Parts: sequence; structure tokens; C-alpha cells
Amino acid sequence: MKWLVINADDFGLDPAVNAAIIQAHTTGILTSASLLVTGPHADEAIQLAQRHPALGVGVHLCLVQGRAAKPTVLSSDDGRLPGGPRELSARISTDPRVLPAVEQELRAQLEQFLSTGLRPTHIDSHMHTHMHPRILPLVIRLAREHRIDWVRAPREEFWRSVRSSGAGRPLRSAARWPIFAVLGGRALRRLRSEGIHTTDRAVGVLNPGQLAEPYVGNYLECLPDGLTEMFFHPAMETTPLLAACQSGYQHSGELAALCSPRVKAIINSVGIKLVNFRGLPVS
Repeated sequence: MKWLVINADDFGLDPAVNAAIIQAHTTGILTSASLLVTGPHADEAIQLAQRHPALGVGVHLCLVQGRAAKPTVLSSDDGRLPGGPRELSARISTDPRVLPAVEQELRAQLEQFLSTGLRPTHIDSHMHTHMHPRILPLVIRLAREHRIDWVRAPREEFWRSVRSSGAGRPLRSAARWPIFAVLGGRALRRLRSEGIHTTDRAVGVLNPGQLAEPYVGNYLECLPDGLTEMFFHPAMETTPLLAACQSGYQHSGELAALCSPRVKAIINSVGIKLVNFRGLPVS
């Protein structure tokens, strides 16, 4: 059986993202979204999620390139989080106060999500920082405490990605693959050993922001059996905010893929079942 979760990250980052997610859900194939509760437009995203209950909504934890939900040593005086995963990792390694602050921040973001009345269907994170070997156990603990069954393990097959991208950017995929093969594979094994569910693969890791129609169609035509997540970064347009933080992403191209009649036809012809994490069995 081919099960497919179509997820959009960064719900709440920008009005152009929020609008695209709802359009892709109501007229396209999008089944799920990950809410950035500390995003500048999270309130709008929450209202949209409440009006579209069929959309599965999970927590997009943010430990870098964003604003903190709680003031700790992790954030600067003006509330800004570390600039990227390398800075975060370095601070965890050199300052013993940072890891407890990471847990405080994760808890604050999850509590902020729960205060909306929404029930989180899954957990993932901005720039996949939850894969850090010292952060993943914290996420597992939170998932258990709040009975969140699904956590993303960002891992996908290199050869399948290159074949689907055609004349795309194989060098970028090749550079990213060893990192995610190791960290994603380790996260998958750890999650499953701890009784937390995760998909067999998470497509979008090797070509972030590049899942336009040709790539998606090629991938789905040969989708393997099992549970796959494809995660997108759609937007109605590339706004100045998105250009600054997601340079080179095909925001409108990904939205077009999510609403493409050709992609819908492939899903039907191949026998793919679209789901979100809420409707998946966890026994």
C-alpha cells in the first residue's frame, strides 16, 4: 500500500505562505501543515487551521532563525534565536546552560500551540534541528508527555531524488545526502526504538524548496510502498521576507505542483492514498 502525507512547513511565517497552504488544501492535494507558533503571522494561521479542521496541523519547532517563545540564555536580549544549526550546536557543546534552555523553549512552543485548542498531529522542526543527538531525546520526551505519535525523521533515498529531479541540482542533493543519511537514519532508528512513529521516508530533504511539478510527478510515478511524507514550502509569491530566509526556493512553483491536475492524475493512477498524521494507525 502506498500512503502519502503531503505537508507544508512554515505555516504562520508569512501571509503568502498561509494563503498558499489553504489554497493547496482546499483545491489541491495538501493534507497537512506544520505550524510555526512563534512566526510573525501565526495568529492568522491558527484562525485558518480552526476554519479547516480536515487539515492536519503539527508543531514546527523553531530553535534557529526565529524568535523565542520564552526568554532564556538560548535567545538574545531582543528575543532572537541562534542564526543557524551550526551556531546552535556550538552553543550546546560549549555552554552547559544552553541544553536546559532548549528544553524550556521547546516546552514553551508546545504549550503555546496547545493553548490554541488545536491538537498537534505531529512534530518536526525548522531546519531539522530536532535531529541533533542531544535535542532528539528532549523531543521524544515531549512527544510522549503529550501523546503525539508522529515525529519527522528527515531521510530520503539519494538515487530516487536525483532521478526525479532530472536535470535539476544533483550536486546540491549529493552535498546534503551524507548529512541526512546519517542524522536522519539515526533519528528514525531512535524514534522507533522509543515507540514513536515516523514515516519510511521524508521527501524534500535533499531538494528543499524545489518540489515543482516535474519533480513531484516523476517521484510519485515510482512511489514505493509504505508511508511517505513529502514536505513543501509553498507561497502565493516570494515576498521580501521569504526571499531573505528562503533564497532560491520555488514557492509559487511548489504551490502549482500541489494544485496540478497532472499530479492528481498520477496519484489516482498509481493508487496512492492521501492521508495526514491524524488518520494513520499507530498500533
